[in-house]
Amino acid sequence: MDFSILIGLVSTEDCERIFEVLESLRNQDGVHRYEVIIADRRNDVVSRQLDENFPEVKRIECPADTPLPELRTIALDHANGTYISVIEDHNIPSVNWLTSIVQAFADSPEGTVAVGGCVENGVCDTPLDWATFLCEYSYFLAPIEEGDTNILPGMNVAYHHSVFTDIDRKLLTRGFWETTLHPVLLEKDLKLFSTNKIKIFHCKKFSFGLFVRQRFIYSRYYAGLRFDRRQRLKRLFACVATPLLPPLLLLRSAKQIKDKNRLTREFKSAMPILLLFYIVWAYGEMVGYLLGKGDALSQIE
Repeated sequence: MDFSILIGLVSTEDCERIFEVLESLRNQDGVHRYEVIIADRRNDVVSRQLDENFPEVKRIECPADTPLPELRTIALDHANGTYISVIEDHNIPSVNWLTSIVQAFADSPEGTVAVGGCVENGVCDTPLDWATFLCEYSYFLAPIEEGDTNILPGMNVAYHHSVFTDIDRKLLTRGFWETTLHPVLLEKDLKLFSTNKIKIFHCKKFSFGLFVRQRFIYSRYYAGLRFDRRQRLKRLFACVATPLLPPLLLLRSAKQIKDKNRLTREFKSAMPILLLFYIVWAYGEMVGYLLGKGDALSQIE
């Protein structure tokens, strides 16, 4: 088996997008043997349609409160591929996605254990669509920097299966792999490789309410995980600094758009909503620093 593709089925809106994801995998260029392993905490009508229409998919039923990193780890437990690829249930790969992953490993320097790529917006109808996308993924818009990197997107990435052999399972389940696993790999002098050829499209139609809730939950999770509970002074200082986040984040996004020399009109139309999202982002971090992450991880989709 060449690839094991891991997906957590978690979306509560636009949840039928998973069918497009799986169709895109059926229609990939090249001849690649792959398996799709879906760890499913929804277990609903979409799940039944998956079983009927995509019999090649291995679907694993999981409790409704299973966090997304744990879903991916459960899927990993069933994986047989040489490469372990991670996407989300609304990420539609480009037609040459699998071929590009193989080529990236061939082109990368010795010691490379993970490759990743860029993320494009696949839902572009309204300023809200652009705001939800740019809030999360403006850094990974093409063109991204090619070659060795310290940063890969957590949902457009492929690993050598062997890299997981001596990784503590708790490391994989305590948080998203780009923040828990990747730093450990870099500390071991292993390499991450980035290329624009590995492209996916983010295709989730968020309502304003769902995105605001998700942005708050993720920010609380991030801040609650950032410092140990005993590091009270660091938590307090970070909490006091959070009001600075909205303008800083907006400036950072503007710079990224300027540097990439594209989507200026879309960014300007999304800017008022983006600023609201960044205010929610700051509030979520403030709560995380003060009260910890709570059960935020299990609510992230």
